[in-house]
Amino acid sequence: MIIYKKIYQSFIGLSLCFIILSCNKYLDVVPDNTPVLDQAFAKRTMAQRYLATCYNSLPDNFSLTGNSGWLSADEFWLSSTSTYSGYNNWFIALGSQNGDSPLVDNWIGARGGKSYWEGISKCNTFLENIMKVPDMDEAEKQMWTAEVKFLKAYYHFLLVEQYGPVPIMDKNIPVSSDPAASRLARNTVDECFSYIVGLINEDMDFLMDDVSDLQTETGRVTKVAAKAIKAKILMFAASPLFNGNSDIEASVKNKDGKELFNHTYSADKWERAAAACKEAIDFAEGRNKRLHTWTPVRSDLKPSTIYQMNIREAFNESSNNPEILWLDTRSIATTAIQGAFMLRKYAGSTTLANTTTLSSQMSVPFNIVEKFYSKNGVPIEEDKTYPYSTRYDLVTVPNTDVYKYNLVANRNTARMNLDRENRFYGSLTFDAGRIYMRQVADQKDDNAYNIDMRSGGISGKTSPTNFNITGYASKKHFNYQNSATDNNYSARQYGYPIIRLANLYLYYAEALNEIHGPTADVYAYVDKVRARSGLEGMLSSWTNYSNNPAKPLSKEGVREIIKRERTCEFALEGIRFGDLRRWKDAIKELNAPIRGWDIYQYTDANYYRPVVFYTRSFINRDYFWPIGLNERRVNSNLVQAAEW
Repeated sequence: MIIYKKIYQSFIGLSLCFIILSCNKYLDVVPDNTPVLDQAFAKRTMAQRYLATCYNSLPDNFSLTGNSGWLSADEFWLSSTSTYSGYNNWFIALGSQNGDSPLVDNWIGARGGKSYWEGISKCNTFLENIMKVPDMDEAEKQMWTAEVKFLKAYYHFLLVEQYGPVPIMDKNIPVSSDPAASRLARNTVDECFSYIVGLINEDMDFLMDDVSDLQTETGRVTKVAAKAIKAKILMFAASPLFNGNSDIEASVKNKDGKELFNHTYSADKWERAAAACKEAIDFAEGRNKRLHTWTPVRSDLKPSTIYQMNIREAFNESSNNPEILWLDTRSIATTAIQGAFMLRKYAGSTTLANTTTLSSQMSVPFNIVEKFYSKNGVPIEEDKTYPYSTRYDLVTVPNTDVYKYNLVANRNTARMNLDRENRFYGSLTFDAGRIYMRQVADQKDDNAYNIDMRSGGISGKTSPTNFNITGYASKKHFNYQNSATDNNYSARQYGYPIIRLANLYLYYAEALNEIHGPTADVYAYVDKVRARSGLEGMLSSWTNYSNNPAKPLSKEGVREIIKRERTCEFALEGIRFGDLRRWKDAIKELNAPIRGWDIYQYTDANYYRPVVFYTRSFINRDYFWPIGLNERRVNSNLVQAAEW
């Protein structure tokens, strides 16, 4: 269980709800209701409750149906449109997005989305009234003000990331105003980013440096979090989607002809991003932040077990995790959430958890499985020692230490499940694989549970509705301390790591490479992340094992390596979709077929046949969400996204 509690109560009295009503759904207009506002800010305790509402519009990162990062790209797939008809994020990947009533609409908070504009309106109301609270000292008012200014900026960024250029809502619009005052046009992309970063910087010095009391402060905005998110925002501003974009999605103009994108590439944006990344890294490391490493429970565990536990816990262990820079304590990986990723049964020294709560319905397609490196730390299609052309062939797992801790010895499996990097085995469960859990006999890694995902196998398809469709499931999403007995299991819950230090390391390396090409610092920061999973450095790996040994010597080659590194490191965490869009790589990556094994079969020869489940489509218009028809009717100055 999480050892901390939520910092704020999300409840707020019905009398306060009037301050968030709106006559224009995309811009909350605050009614002239002075008695209600006076009550909300009459005491510190009431103001703190209102502060909680400013956090309430943060994304539900563990929402199976609303997190577009998980199912709108290619990290996960589901088995049936009828069974998962409410999964609006998946229906985006299936091509059902539309311009009239958008899916995962975070503009108005509909169809799986949350209203970020509502969050901005609450922040504005808070900022307009916090200084009136009589029983608070100035230092606390300044700190709360800094938190809310950050949240207001962050909500604007989330809108820009999703919708492109948006109107800036720096202040709420009173009901008594002329209706035309609420019909704001989009600001330019550069105006949006300038406003967002400026607002974060404005009062950052008043934030607490880092969480000091886990019981009361975890989840709050700190300087560590603010600097890290500012670095991320500047990375987006510098990336091709927003920096020098002249493609069709950037062709939209306001009705007065105002250009919304700067079509000229600016190297200065990468300079600002690099500086922000370095500042955030130095500040975080100065507050004892570091890459998370697992503490072994026995002295005789294999190094591979430890490396794999490092990557598992970097994502799914909230307690005493020094890598997490901002933890979402509002969106929790509950027993039910973890069950969507977790296999029903494991076979080993015992039989565990035959319960319908466990479904592993969140299935991982081949496109992600094949992104992980070989054991030599290079892509499998580049490794000159790896039999890439025969990767789907059946082989028998040798009964040796090299293999038997990751795979079931003497079992047949696909060649591509052998000789992969530790992040592959630490992130994925699959047929003939193994999984180390605290509950295994004597906590010995050679007692890890075996996995049989073939039809009729102990972990295979048993339910007619909820089941794994590709033959690969996430190992990252359920904590190794979860425990199970027949027909039951209990989960160690954890919060969502909004950003962790490894993200900053790879951001910094990416920015430096865009400025200078490959340098010693570029290699160093990438290699820090690789070393945590037991990989050699970039130069060594490509020199010794790649059929393209010169790749890490050019800017273009290192750019490609860093993109692949981010995919391997953050696989299944919902980060890839944002990366593919900001790089403008989504058209290249998200038009590939969704494939997996023939999970309805039991024999090795029949099960290990690649099957195409769906061929998805991503076109230029999909880089940005459309704005719903009703919002455009209300606001005649609001232009629609390109090609919607």
